[in-house]
Amino acid sequence: MSASVSTLRCHVCGFDSLVPIPGYEELFRVTSDCKPWPRGGRLVACRSCGTVQKPIDAAWRSDVEKIYEEYEIYYQSNGVEQAVYDPSTGKESLRSSHLLECVRARLELSKKGRLLDVGCGNGAFLRGFSGAFPGWALAGMELDDKYREAVEAIAGVEKLYVCQPEQVPGSFHFISLVHALEHVPDPRGFLARLLNKLEPAGSLLVEVPSFSHNPFDLLVADHASHFSPATLSHVVRTSGFEVIVAATDWVPKEQTILARKRAAPPGAGSTAPCLDAAAACQAVAWLRAVTQTARACTRTGRFGLFGTSIAATWLASELDNRVDFFVDEDSSRVGKSFLGRPIQHPNQVTPASHVFVGLPRPLAESVRHRLARPEVTYHLPPTLAA
Repeated sequence: MSASVSTLRCHVCGFDSLVPIPGYEELFRVTSDCKPWPRGGRLVACRSCGTVQKPIDAAWRSDVEKIYEEYEIYYQSNGVEQAVYDPSTGKESLRSSHLLECVRARLELSKKGRLLDVGCGNGAFLRGFSGAFPGWALAGMELDDKYREAVEAIAGVEKLYVCQPEQVPGSFHFISLVHALEHVPDPRGFLARLLNKLEPAGSLLVEVPSFSHNPFDLLVADHASHFSPATLSHVVRTSGFEVIVAATDWVPKEQTILARKRAAPPGAGSTAPCLDAAAACQAVAWLRAVTQTARACTRTGRFGLFGTSIAATWLASELDNRVDFFVDEDSSRVGKSFLGRPIQHPNQVTPASHVFVGLPRPLAESVRHRLARPEVTYHLPPTLAA
């Protein structure tokens, strides 16, 4: 039997102050590589530091072990990373390329240096960095060597390291964690270990989902932490870094931190407000309302879900797979199948069809406005209470 919440400690601040988020256990879950996962998980929040998290107990560790055994990164697009879109024009670009454009606009990097990409997967960010900074030496770090051949084939990559941070040789001028920190059961301790691998003038990039901007992140079974802007900044600052950029508008639904080694102890601004428990409760209630709204749409005729990632995977389970097709703008996914259903471009959707847009309401509205066709009805989720 797994430990009760009262016997577990927050994996950020260490205090015995975890409170459960009610109703979460009734929701289906999703793996971070977008596969259905059963109901029955637990979600808690820390009353001390505010971090929303999974209890790191035997049940969570067992789930994670099973998920990682069959992990297939970006399998919907044959290993090509997800695209991001300009909200007004719909212009498509790879997430790593877009992220690096934002980094270059805020941070001046030298022509030569050494990068460590932690949780590098099949090398998406390394590939983008190699193209943008061909003079740099690159290294990846992962839990296993499943993608070693792909990573080490990238120009400039010296090696994929399958070890702990302190075992990676040498130091680095830039360390990146793109969708990695949320998987770590001890995020503050892990960042503190990476601090020792960073050159004195080096920089840290952290990119994670933002549950406060995208409640669907709470459904990811193998995410240990679910950050808000306040709790992410708190974790980075209390790990020994000075935050120089904290952005929520670089990549939709995500948050970004650029940081460097801190020269002095953290100041008064390093504490995190304890508001995320209430926000998580509202988010879970909203997710349940989303299910009800989407279920009503399945009775209207030919029905599809927008997207082929976390939200669409989850909704398909909640709707008992009463889905005829998926709609995606990503050119690397269109024409393939997802969960046994065809993936269509918006222009290919059959007239008189109904499509539910499983995105936070502001993004869903922008998608409907951009893709609107008189003969196709796009349905929106309810508004998330402020």
